[in-house]
Amino acid sequence: MKHHLVPLSTILLISAGLMLSPADISAKKKKKVELPKVELKGEAKDSADFHKKIKDSKVSHGLFNTYFDKKGKLIVEIPDSALNHTYLLVNRVNSLSQPTDWAAGQMISSEIIRFTRDDLNVYMQLPQTTSHVPDGDPIKPSFERNFSEPVLKSFKIEHKENGKVYIDATSFFGGNEKSISPIKQPNPLSKLLGGKDGIKGTFYPDGSGVISVKAFPENIEVKSRLAYTTPTATNPYTVVMSRSIVLLPDDPMPVRYKDKRVGFFSEYKNRYSSDEDGSRTYEIISRHRLQPRPEDREAYFAGQLVEPEKKIVFYVDSAFPEKWRGAVKEGIEYWNTAFEAAGFKNAIEARDYPTDDPDFDPDDIRYSCVRYCVTPTANAMGPSYTDPRTGEILGADVIWYHNILNLVHNWRFTQTGAVDPRVRKKVFDDDVMYQSLTYVAAHEIGHCLGLMHNMGASHSFTIDNLRDPAFTQKHGTTPSIMDYARNNFVAQPGDLERGVRLTPPPIGVYDIYAINWGYRLIPGANTPEAEKPVLDRWIAEKADDPMYEFGAQQFLGLIDPTDQTEDLSDDHLKAGDMAISNLKIIMDNFEDWAGEPGENFEPLSDMYKAMASQYLRHIGHVYPYIGGVVFKEIRQGEKPKDGKALAQRSFIPRDKQRAAMKWLLNQARTSDWLVPAELMAKFEEPYEWRPKMQRNIVACLLFSTSLQRIKEGGELDPKTNYTLPEYMDEAIAGIFDATRKGKALDATERNMQQAAIDVMTTYSGLKPKEPKSSKSSALTDGADEALSPVDEFAEMMAISTLPQFPCGYAPTEAELEEGRSFFRILLNQAPLPATELRPMMTSLLRQTRDLYKSKRLSTSDRATRDFYDYQIIAINRTLEGK
Repeated sequence: MKHHLVPLSTILLISAGLMLSPADISAKKKKKVELPKVELKGEAKDSADFHKKIKDSKVSHGLFNTYFDKKGKLIVEIPDSALNHTYLLVNRVNSLSQPTDWAAGQMISSEIIRFTRDDLNVYMQLPQTTSHVPDGDPIKPSFERNFSEPVLKSFKIEHKENGKVYIDATSFFGGNEKSISPIKQPNPLSKLLGGKDGIKGTFYPDGSGVISVKAFPENIEVKSRLAYTTPTATNPYTVVMSRSIVLLPDDPMPVRYKDKRVGFFSEYKNRYSSDEDGSRTYEIISRHRLQPRPEDREAYFAGQLVEPEKKIVFYVDSAFPEKWRGAVKEGIEYWNTAFEAAGFKNAIEARDYPTDDPDFDPDDIRYSCVRYCVTPTANAMGPSYTDPRTGEILGADVIWYHNILNLVHNWRFTQTGAVDPRVRKKVFDDDVMYQSLTYVAAHEIGHCLGLMHNMGASHSFTIDNLRDPAFTQKHGTTPSIMDYARNNFVAQPGDLERGVRLTPPPIGVYDIYAINWGYRLIPGANTPEAEKPVLDRWIAEKADDPMYEFGAQQFLGLIDPTDQTEDLSDDHLKAGDMAISNLKIIMDNFEDWAGEPGENFEPLSDMYKAMASQYLRHIGHVYPYIGGVVFKEIRQGEKPKDGKALAQRSFIPRDKQRAAMKWLLNQARTSDWLVPAELMAKFEEPYEWRPKMQRNIVACLLFSTSLQRIKEGGELDPKTNYTLPEYMDEAIAGIFDATRKGKALDATERNMQQAAIDVMTTYSGLKPKEPKSSKSSALTDGADEALSPVDEFAEMMAISTLPQFPCGYAPTEAELEEGRSFFRILLNQAPLPATELRPMMTSLLRQTRDLYKSKRLSTSDRATRDFYDYQIIAINRTLEGK
């Protein structure tokens, strides 16, 4: 039997309870024991109040902890340790209601930032990354005073505790913050580059705000809806933006100096040092941080292929039709061939968007993606964002617009339709389109790897090369897919059957060479200065092989015929003849090959415009021979193997310019095959391209900047090059040939001669007086409604240098201002001085008037005589100032 022992104190307490009356017990129950109140003061109270405000917020832990509540308020926690790092602020479009200015997925801007703080505010500042002074240099304090870090945005500190501060970032991400706004700002330089005005809108705060926030260990991602009212009230504009703040490496990637003989995008730098006489400007290339794993470095430097420590991965949008996704992935992985030359295997990989990763988001800065964009735009582009301190490419995207299919289709039809029966249809077979799409993908990925356009590449091939089955099967149409050398329009009927390749190569020999030059690690070279002798040697080894030469893209002018877009071969006249022969075959079968029974004529009209555009490209390829200059990147002391003197600029010799002049004049007079009356009558609106082309050819022959370069070339070497008087005599004789021979002038001849007289009048500086009456007269009616041939030609040349689709790399205003790329900007070429130009053109006006006087009576053609009589009166009025 167990005995339970109860303490005496317990028994006494129970007994006391039993002796209490019911009333006492009731009173005991009602009486409460009140604890003393503790009043929070100071920081403790502030902390409690603040945490009470954010307690219902959705918390995301990462680079910066974020607190996002149901009312759309975003609080960001910034620890003091974050002030020691550098970040990149990236601004990207997630979705939008009007794809006029941007496309979904397109990156608008990126800025390198740093955070600092005082007791009141956190400051988002822009570090100095362009100019620098070596550590320890006595001039550094002065440098820091003159290159301080500007404040991009300040944030009031809402709360601080335990080495952390909290800021309200709602208005920055969800408000009308100009520095990250999707509204394009007016920019005159953008206009010069062919850009249009952006959408004009007034910020609508009630429709705007932060939508979601995610934090990861190295980045935070904020999505915001930004709404705008527009001048058209029924057409509001809404953009969902993805903003990223990403941590930049604390151990910056080693830099590599740029050499303009190899086409990499780059960052300009200015170095100030007391050890040098003046500041020094240099450039560093943009490239991915590709390096072997530590355990593979010895094997890598021994010449073995190794896998990189971190691969370059591109995720392919699940929106791609299944039949094209393989082409895109294949185009991406073509570049593994180039990276093998640099010592890396499996360096680049294409993956589908993952379906089993809940954290995957194509707008997350960590992922490089190929995005499918359903808009009317016929384009593709491959922008990237870099660490401006080192040029390291941190991520990249390819924006793939749906209508690139239409562009590719039209290229194949107009360029190879005469020789390839497979492209004579409205919808290509999958295998034909597949081949073209791999080229587009590979080209854009090349940009994402840091490579610029190499527009001079195709000039290294001859006409015979392009018709050689063995050569084209190996090299395609160009040694670089970074060129705009599309399809083999030089190939003639029967060449396809002989085995001639009609499309660009998967990867060209220049591309392989460039990737090796930019990415191969050099043993023992721990500084960019130490690398330079090896890099220079690699260039010197290929110096005499034109397939490895880089040709910088020309903008806002075109004067070097060897660096052009959409061209093939080193002989543009012969290539043009062969291409035009093919276009004539297509025109003879145009409705059979391009038509669609039962459809209206609008699609056929669009294809006809593509045919005319292709023809005009061949005309445009010959323009720069007139007054042409060939640019070549040379170095002091450089000596070619053939012993010839090197020059940065060399002039197109007389024989080539003369041939080009005759070719252009012949095309102006013989292009009627492309405007058959029966076909033109079927189109609702005529496409009036031919008269403008004729005026452009005349303006090209008499263009003032071209005349100045002809003069320079003649003064330098009159035996090889045209002198200006010699050239002018031949040009005027060619333009007025029909009149000189006493022939009747048809519409083409009258148009060309009128254009020449307009150029002479413009350049003479003799302006006819305005009529006293406001009423128009026979001599002035319509004269002010169109550009002069001079202005028309200048505008055409500026626009024509923009690629047919900009590919993201017509230079943006930012790139031009920051010098990220090596473009030849040719807007302000020197004209022939007015002291020479005006007297010469005035003399030509007199000669032309006298020529017409001598021929007017001998012609029996009424239209010709009327033209002469009119011009005699008009020229006299110009000369007399009436």
